Amino acid sequence: MKICTLAIGSDFKNELSRALASKKEYATKHGYTYIQGGEEYWNRSKPIPWSKIPFVLDILSKCEENELIFLSDADVLITNMDLKIEEHVLPLLPLEKDLLLSIDSCGHLNDGNIVIRNTEWSRNFWKRVDNEIDLTYHIWWENAAVIKLLEENPADLAKTEITSKHKLFNAYIQGLPNQPLWTPGDFLVHFAGVYSTSMINTYIDQILAGGTPRKSMF
Repeated sequence: MKICTLAIGSDFKNELSRALASKKEYATKHGYTYIQGGEEYWNRSKPIPWSKIPFVLDILSKCEENELIFLSDADVLITNMDLKIEEHVLPLLPLEKDLLLSIDSCGHLNDGNIVIRNTEWSRNFWKRVDNEIDLTYHIWWENAAVIKLLEENPADLAKTEITSKHKLFNAYIQGLPNQPLWTPGDFLVHFAGVYSTSMINTYIDQILAGGTPRKSMF
């Protein structure tokens, strides 16, 4: 099992150092391989979030066939070091499928924390995601391209498991009414929609102090 995250820019990495360190610590605890990509994957012709694609493709090219990758965005803090991915997340991914995604608490398909099985389909899928140049400046960047391919190609959807159990591996501090949000004891918290790293650090401070922060969707 590999845990992989991309973080580009020294200031960005410094500002999210606790989130990044939490994944490295988690991987070490459970014997996973931690891979943190950086500027070597930066595609300067697109907004930075798109650089996740060359990062993913490079990892897949070096993995064994059918090896599993947990891809996690930089703005994610592991909050329960004891939960194992094999027991907590992987049961959600059927053997015949190669990608695990969640519908997040805001009602959107989100690729901030996902599991990828290294197969020919996966490698081809992420190459096609990168080719969706009409979505280069979409506000959801590569996530919008993932959604488009799944909506337009039944064969891609057939290889993808989509779960509404977002709290298990993609918990937020904001969401629609009646949606479960991050609480202490959950595996991780994803600060999706928090565009200020200083605000992320404020939330991390609250969490590490035993709090349960909440953010309005509006």
